[in-house]
Amino acid sequence: MRQRFIDELNEEGDIEIRTKVWRRSEILEMAGDDVFNGLLVDWVSAQRTNARDQVEEFLSDNGCLDRFKELIHRHRQGAVVPFVGAGMSCASGHRPWGDFLKSLLADARNRVADIEALLAGGRYEDAAQAVHDILGAQVFSQEIRSKLGAHCDKVAGPVQLLPMLFSDHVVTTNLDYVLINVYRLANTPFTNSFVGSALRDAPGRIGNEPHSLLRLHGEAEATHGRVLTTAEYNETYTEKRTLAELIGTIAAGRSFLFLGCSLTEDRTVRALKELNGKAAVGHAPHYAFLPQPADADRLARRGFLAEAGIHPIYYPKGDHDQMVESLLIAMIEGIE
Repeated sequence: MRQRFIDELNEEGDIEIRTKVWRRSEILEMAGDDVFNGLLVDWVSAQRTNARDQVEEFLSDNGCLDRFKELIHRHRQGAVVPFVGAGMSCASGHRPWGDFLKSLLADARNRVADIEALLAGGRYEDAAQAVHDILGAQVFSQEIRSKLGAHCDKVAGPVQLLPMLFSDHVVTTNLDYVLINVYRLANTPFTNSFVGSALRDAPGRIGNEPHSLLRLHGEAEATHGRVLTTAEYNETYTEKRTLAELIGTIAAGRSFLFLGCSLTEDRTVRALKELNGKAAVGHAPHYAFLPQPADADRLARRGFLAEAGIHPIYYPKGDHDQMVESLLIAMIEGIE
């Protein structure tokens, strides 16, 4: 929020006195910490109030307010686990997953249309497999490392609010290191990171290491444990060890909150549908922050998500980062 305050302040224009020019934030810093911090605290307080009021207004309008209050209640009981997708890394300079896959084909632009066709059909792992086969294993891995590796350390956007809300384990499908950096900068680094085959041990260990990062698809700088392509899925998950079982064990009666996830017909959604279908008794509801669909599509979208036990909390289409930030702030502030 400090950087947001500085950026907004400087947008009002520089201060010019004769031949000297200062940015507004520089002038304020010259006034001393007491003045700067006092104005910052007032600005942050106003932002939090505005975010809460904005969320209450648009959730009342779109019929999701009661669902959001239920989410807040479950969060306060310690019963919510964040499930973080690629959309939460976009503000930090990364692309949505489909665009990222296509960006790997700079040396094979004539094949982009093939990948677009697979993505349009929801065949994400087949698209990753196709890119892998086009480039070859070594180039595929290097391109992922170059674009998502630990050297990409920019952190921006609503993902920075997660440490204020979630101090236990965090689940992600992202290969990048944004979450690692966010929690490190908040002085609450993860105690462990479970990747690939180590995820088998995660459910039994996170009780002793509750503040862990569970990376379902692996990490950018390691091929071991990566689960992106069709071959990698088939190697990792079998009839005896399914993605549904892993996700069910991680949730363990708690609710997932999906953030930055498109939630189309992908492996995660299919796994949740499998769990939902097998549930002998009622299980914990899952939630997702999603852009509001057209009125004509809402019932079908709700039904599709309900098959996976997911209940959407819609925000107005537009600035995704600003809307998600407001929702997270409203979770912190609470809505009566």
